[in-house]
Amino acid sequence: MKPSKPNKQNSINDRLANAMLGFGLGITLFYWFFSSLLRFMDSPSTNWQLIVIGSEFQLYEKMAVSVLFILFGSHVQSNIKKRRKAEENLSESEEKYRSILESIEEGYYEVDLQGNFTFLNNSMCAILARKKDKILNTNMLAYVDKQYKQIFSETFQGITTNKMLTTPLECEFLIKGGGKKIIDLSASLITDSSSRSVGIRGIARDITEKRMLEKSLLESLENVKEAKTGVILGLAKLAEYRDNDTGSHLERIREFSKVLAEELSQQPQYQDYITESYIDDIYQSSILHDIGKVGVPDHILLKEGKLTAEEFEQIKTHSVLGGQTLSAIDKQFRNQSFLTIGKEIAYYHHEKWNGKGYPSQLKGEEIPLSARIVSLADVYDALTSKRCYKDAFSHEKAKSIILEEKEVSFAPDIVEAFLVHEETFKRIRKELHGEEIL
Repeated sequence: MKPSKPNKQNSINDRLANAMLGFGLGITLFYWFFSSLLRFMDSPSTNWQLIVIGSEFQLYEKMAVSVLFILFGSHVQSNIKKRRKAEENLSESEEKYRSILESIEEGYYEVDLQGNFTFLNNSMCAILARKKDKILNTNMLAYVDKQYKQIFSETFQGITTNKMLTTPLECEFLIKGGGKKIIDLSASLITDSSSRSVGIRGIARDITEKRMLEKSLLESLENVKEAKTGVILGLAKLAEYRDNDTGSHLERIREFSKVLAEELSQQPQYQDYITESYIDDIYQSSILHDIGKVGVPDHILLKEGKLTAEEFEQIKTHSVLGGQTLSAIDKQFRNQSFLTIGKEIAYYHHEKWNGKGYPSQLKGEEIPLSARIVSLADVYDALTSKRCYKDAFSHEKAKSIILEEKEVSFAPDIVEAFLVHEETFKRIRKELHGEEIL
């Protein structure tokens, strides 16, 4: 930073400071002369040394007064020079401050209490796509898109009370040529030395590109999610297409599972475990519960009569086959929670609360929560659906069977969740089955 150039005011201040020292010396000489004149007028015949110097006491008195006058002039001179130096330092600091503001990438602005620009840096000019002289003294609100004008005005009026924005304000600014930019604004109050509010200053960041990238990413994620859903549904349909009696079984299973998971998420023991992501994963993955049936021979899977003990053992292998299939996929795509949950469901949705299920005879909370949820959803749908070997049960009949199996086949808290939403189960059955549940 170059030293400040001397200006007319500085020159005047220097002369005034030096004059004050001269004034101190001058008034000292005047004091000596005036006191000597008085003594001469009083005693003209007195020796001239006594007239000028006086007695020893008078000499000391004159010297003391003279020193005081000189010190006064010197003190005033020193204060004036210190003040000038402070003003120079302040001016240099302001120049450095402005230089820094001009060099930062973010836009910096200052407006008065009416919102008129009093200062802005080059980055702010670039954001508004206008020259500085075209922006200064114009009102900031003139550049805000009309849908944001009210909240912008209310927010900036509130700064005079709160001193600053607690959170950045995001709004759209109009730029030259008719375009718009998404701007992230911070703001704080400017006060003078008397703590009076004189304006508002803040930082403006152009986040248009960031928001466009976020939008593009969200759209891409949504496309991936839709693709994932399609792949999962396609895999699940492989098993369903081989069983002509299952109808819309998969669609109903995932709706039932979602209802149960949402209800359980309200219970204290599950609030930290059953998240929105978990609910979405179980909704998507529940339909993979019977994917292992693709490995069961058709003559057994499609048999209309009662299965033999040997054939039933063959049917039971579908849970292991499904679990192994999804486990192999899970190893290829790490950290995919929906595959992990899908694997748990395929393996263990036929386990029972009392430990007498299959394939691993897990008991109680040894059974993964996802499998416990789908187990009840699957049984309810099987009971209330028509099969080649049975007619559909009524909702009340299915409900009574589920209550009998509480703490036998089903976890008690999941049965309670079912009872809370049994009307929702009936509605889903009607919408996705086309039959009235009695």
